[in-house]
Amino acid sequence: MDYQLDSQLELFPFQALSEAELRTITRAIRSHYWYLRNLRGGRFGQAHRRAHYRKVEVLKERLLLAGMPKREVLDFLACCRKGCQSPGSPCVGCYTVNA
Repeated sequence: MDYQLDSQLELFPFQALSEAELRTITRAIRSHYWYLRNLRGGRFGQAHRRAHYRKVEVLKERLLLAGMPKREVLDFLACCRKGCQSPGSPCVGCYTVNA
């Protein structure tokens, strides 16, 4: 059987997020990616790096189960990965989540 994840998610009711919960999740994701960008390379940081990626994965799944479109979540994660937090002209990822 070949099921796609998007069609499976439509079978379950979405878990609604309040504005405060959405802000908390997006801040946590930005915080984890800030830490990942500033973590030193080498073998001593690998366990910390994996731990932060696992935490981001849990938060990403929470956003998807809340009904946020997958494209918006991926754009937001790409924005966090590159560190775009320009207040003057936010990128697509910043705009869709913070709007």
